[in-house]
Amino acid sequence: MRAYWNDSGREVTSDMAEEVNLHEARLIWSDEVRGVRGNFFGLIDDQDRTIQFYFEASIPDDVDDARHLRIVLMDFPHPEQRGSYSRRATIGEVDAMIEMAFQVGIDFRHFGELTFSSW
Repeated sequence: MRAYWNDSGREVTSDMAEEVNLHEARLIWSDEVRGVRGNFFGLIDDQDRTIQFYFEASIPDDVDDARHLRIVLMDFPHPEQRGSYSRRATIGEVDAMIEMAFQVGIDFRHFGELTFSSW
């Protein structure tokens, strides 16, 4: 699996994605990508399928435990269909989604009910 991310301008772009294992992917999500609007983390599997986790809002300063906040857009881009399958997720759900990607690959059909949006 390859990973890319952006944390307020510090980034690894998708075309320069780094090979990671599950442990490394979890650390990047939890330690490298702060909960600030616009920051994101993405994984690319060996079939070039992508899952992205994008902060649609920032974690408020007065929140100690943000796991319950549904401010992450989980997105599966499908360029051949000119759109994405996506849904909002809580910050706490993302770790399990990362693990699932490593277990079953990045097939949007394994990640629950999603909505397709054209670009």
